[in-house]
Order: sequence, then structure tokens, then C-alpha cells
Amino acid sequence: MRHLLTAIFILINSTVLASNQTQAADSLLGVLKNTQSSEKRIQIYRNLTDLYQENPEAHLYLLKMYQEAATIDDRKNMLNALDDILIAGISEYNKDTIAKYTEYFKKIATEDELKSLLPFYHMRTFDSRCYSGERTEAIKEELDSKNVETDKEDNVYKQIASAYNMGTSFYMSDQFKKAIPYLDKAMQLTETLPEKEKYIYKKFITWRVCFTYAQAGKNKEAVKIMEQLINMVEQKYKNDYQKQRPFYNIDLYLLQYYSFMISSLPYLTLEQEKYYWKRIQEIGKSLTNDLDKYNYYLCANNYYSNNRTERDFRKAIAANDSLIKFAETLAPQNLPGLYNINSMTYEAIKDYQNALKYLKISHLIQDSLSTEATHKQLNELQVKYDLNTLNNEKTMLEIKNKKTMLISLSILLIIVVLICTYLYFSWKKEKRIKMELKALHLKAQESEKMKQSFINSICHEIRTPLNAIVGFSDLIMNEEIDAEMRKEFPPEIQKNTVLLTSLINSMLEVANLDVSEEKLPCQPTDLKHICVHEMEQLKKKEGIEYKLEITEESMIIPSNAQYLTQVIEHLLSNANKFTEKGQITLGYRVDKSKEEILIYVTDTGCGIPQEKHEEVFNRFSKLDTFIPGNGLGLYLCRLITKRLAGEIKIDPAYKEGIRMIVTLPIK
Repeated sequence: MRHLLTAIFILINSTVLASNQTQAADSLLGVLKNTQSSEKRIQIYRNLTDLYQENPEAHLYLLKMYQEAATIDDRKNMLNALDDILIAGISEYNKDTIAKYTEYFKKIATEDELKSLLPFYHMRTFDSRCYSGERTEAIKEELDSKNVETDKEDNVYKQIASAYNMGTSFYMSDQFKKAIPYLDKAMQLTETLPEKEKYIYKKFITWRVCFTYAQAGKNKEAVKIMEQLINMVEQKYKNDYQKQRPFYNIDLYLLQYYSFMISSLPYLTLEQEKYYWKRIQEIGKSLTNDLDKYNYYLCANNYYSNNRTERDFRKAIAANDSLIKFAETLAPQNLPGLYNINSMTYEAIKDYQNALKYLKISHLIQDSLSTEATHKQLNELQVKYDLNTLNNEKTMLEIKNKKTMLISLSILLIIVVLICTYLYFSWKKEKRIKMELKALHLKAQESEKMKQSFINSICHEIRTPLNAIVGFSDLIMNEEIDAEMRKEFPPEIQKNTVLLTSLINSMLEVANLDVSEEKLPCQPTDLKHICVHEMEQLKKKEGIEYKLEITEESMIIPSNAQYLTQVIEHLLSNANKFTEKGQITLGYRVDKSKEEILIYVTDTGCGIPQEKHEEVFNRFSKLDTFIPGNGLGLYLCRLITKRLAGEIKIDPAYKEGIRMIVTLPIK
């Protein structure tokens, strides 16, 4: 009966508190309607958020607080609102909320704020993922990120987050002793932070450290650490929250900390035991949230079952019965354990009938949960199997589509490459044809010029001897000129006739040789004989020494005697024409290494400027127009030499006159 009255008393207090909470909220909303000041409205939204702590309304008022702060560009309150929204979203592991408001936070936070708070959110998100069914994935991602970490200048906040997450990874895998060094490192690094960041990091990390120490069997150390946490939180509340945030419910946090202390009763002093239980009872009177009530009754059960001075199994059973009621909706998986605790408690007071009753209920619920869990697991596996099958089919279809697309793209690419190749070669061919046409056009123009030049030159060259022949012929017939003078005209007519004949013969030879590039017919030819004969036929001049530099024996080479004779004749004639004194030398020598014979004609005449060495081999080229000649001699020599598979050139090293060198093969 006494326990029932206690429960009724607590329920009445809760109802009164809920009524008071509603009244406070209505009062604040009434003030809000009549307030235009953004600073005051922000404070009212903060109070409403604290009033509805951990309720859906809190999120709504935080958003309004953020929007109101944004209207006056109050960055501090904007960040405070976003911080609370993010912490709530991370605690529930709402991915959309986390992603959305993290982006908001990044837009308005300074570089230092991002540096200090993003690692803190990462720690909390890692915790939430571990408790939300993504433990394996979260741990794997954390280890992977640690393995690929290359930033050697990590700030201390990232180091704390990394150490904490590694410690939590071991904690979640029940490797508590391995977790302790990492968590201790995180705690030590936290001590180096500024006071503001130190508080939020230390408050969060200490909770994990306490449970890890307790699970590792270091309960005394865990109790001491929890005492430090309680003192730190209470001091922070008195200094910062109590006046500025009158509706901030610190008791909800303290209840969790006191619950931990009550769960460690054997390691508390009697004074600590009584103090924490008294505080829990005080907080219990104001609880409205079912989860907080569940924690309260859990503390009551622990206290009455394990304390050294007021152990009361009946009260423990009453608290456990209340736990069972809340567990039916909050944590059904805990029901077998709670019924089993009742069974053991009844056994401790020797009420074996109730002990057996609750033990049976415990086993029945456990079996039911196991069956339900099995069915649930089977259903989940079936869903996963179906999902994997669908994903596999989707993947295969995507692969098929990609393969088809790849083949199509490959074919298209090949076609494009072929078209481009065809166009390229067509362009190259067109360009080459255009260049050839241009070259042919230029050649045709040059040929036309040469033709015109040839006609002009030949007309001029032919007109001179013809005029002389016609003129002297007329003079011979003129009886007015005395007979003695007329006797001088026939030699002049004969000389010009020979000149005209030579010109025509040269032109015919040029025309004959210019029509083809085939090699002239060759046969064994005695070069020595040709040289001796041409030197003898040359009309000698006084003051000039004529020399032959030839072998004593005959020099037989494969050549065309007629045309080779013409070449030597022209070269000797030119040398004789342009030399007034000195010497003219005709000779040859064999280059066995190249299998060639070099025929040379050297004179000590006026010479030819080096820049004109090629020009003299052109058709009708005459450097001195006052010296008789048709300008075809050297051009004809080059044509003949080329048709004999040889070449002709002027030796640039010879400076005393001109040395013409004809090179012919000897095989």
C-alpha cells in the first residue's frame, strides 16, 4: 500500500509539473506576441526550447530562434541554435537533418569555429551510427580514414576525435582494456583546449570513459571520473546557465550521472550513497518523460537491492514492477531480464512461489522474443536476399546496357576515326594536288618565260649572223665598191655562216637532249684519245701555255664518244675564249674509292663570281654580252653530263681563273 501511495504521489507531482510547464509555455508565448525586439524574441525562443527539452516542439522553437537571429545578423545566437539542432539530429541519427544543418553551420561559422566544432560533431555522429545499426560500417570507415590519413599537421580537435572514435570502436567490440588508452589520450588532449571547447568535449568524452572503466573492472576509477564530471556540469550550470536560461533542465543530465553512481554502490561511501539517492528522489518528483522515469525506477531498483543501510527487497520489487510497465513500450527486449530480476529478488526473500512465477514469465517472454527475433531476422534476411537479387538484376542490366552503350560508342568512335582519317588523307591529297598544281603552274609560267626568253634570245642570236651574211652578200654585188675590198667579204660571210650553223646545231642538240632523262647509249670509249684530239683541234693563242695532264696509257671508260667529245670541246673553247694569258690545262684523274673519273679543264682567265656559278649553266646565259657566243655551251654540257649519269660543276676552291670538273662513273 505504501508503495502504491508513493507511486501516486510521484504521478501527482508529475501532473502538476506538466501543468506548470504548460502554463509557463503559454505565458512565454503571450509575451512573445507582444514583443517586437528581436533580442527579446530570441531569448523567449531559447526559453521555450529549454522548456520543451527533448520534445518535438523544441526543434520548432530552435528554428524560429535561428531565423530571428538571422534577421539581425546575430551570428552567435544563429550558431547556438544550429548547434542544438545538429546535436538533436545527431542523437536521433537523422541523416537529412545532419547534412542540411551542417551546411548551414559551415556557411556562417568562422575558420576557428569549424576547426573546433566539426570534429566534435564527427565524434557524436560516430557514436550515433554505432547505436543505430551501422556500427560495422562506421568502424570500418573510421579505420579506413585513419589508414589513408596524410595530414601531418592535424589540429588537436581532430586528434581528440580520432582517439575517441578509436577507443569507442574497441568499446563497441567489447575490447574495453584496448579502448582505455585511446580514451585516456582523448581526455589528456582535452585538457589543452580553451575553456569553452574543453567543457563540451570533456562532458561528452567523460561519459564514455566512465562506462569503459566500469566494464574493464576499474570501478573505483570510474566513480572518481564521474564525480569530476558531475562537479564540472553543476559548476557550469551555476556559472552560465542558471541565470541566463532559467528553464534549462539540468536535472535530466544529472539523473543520468547519478544513475551511474547508484549502479556502482559498492564503490561509494555511505555519505555519497545517501546524497546521490536523495538527489535522485528529488529529481524523480519532476520527471514527465517516460524514458527519464524508466531511468529513475532503474536507480530505485539498484539502490534498494544493493545499498548497505536501507536494503529493501519489497521496494526493489515495486521499482522493478514500474520498470516492467515502462519497458513494455520503451524497451521490450529488457523484459526477460527485468522479470528475472524480480524472480531473483523474490528468491532472496524466500518467496519461492513468486520467484518461480516470474522466472516462468521471463522464459516465456524470452522464448517469444527469440521466436519473434528469429522471424524478424528471417524476414530481414529474406528482404535482404530479395533486395540483393533485385540489385543483382539491376546491376546485370546496367552492365548489359553499359556494354551495349560501350559497343555502340566504340563503333561510332571507329566510324568517326575512319571518317576523320579519310578526311585527313583527302585533305592531304587535295593539299598535295594543290601544291603540285601550284608548282606546275609556276613551272608553266617559268616555262612560258623561258620560252619567251628563248624566242627573244634565239631571234637576237640568229639575227646577228643573218644580218652579216645578208649585208656582206649585198655588198659583194655592189659594183661601186672596189674589187680589193669586196675580196674581204666572203670570209666574213663564211664566218657568220659557220656561227649560224653552230647555233642551229646547238639548238637542235639541246632540243634533242631536253626531251628525255634516259641515259645516253654508252660503249667503251678512249678518253685519252678524245683529250689529245680536242687539244690538237683547239685554235691556239699566243701567250697561253696549253697542257695535257693525262695517263700514258689509254683510259677506257663506258661513255658516249660523240657527246663526251662535245663536252670537252665546249669546255676547251670557253677556256680559250676567256683566257688571254697564262695556261689552259685539260686532264683527268680516277677516284677508285668512288669508282669515278674526274675530267677537268683549268684556265687562268677572267673567272666567274661564286654567286654566278650556277647561273652560267642556264640556257642562253652570257655574263659578258660583248664576247661572241650563243650562251648554250655550258647548258648543253650539263644536259649531256646528266644523261651520262654524271655531273658538272665549277670548283669553288680554285681562285686563279676557272676550273670546270666533269664527274663520270667508270663502271
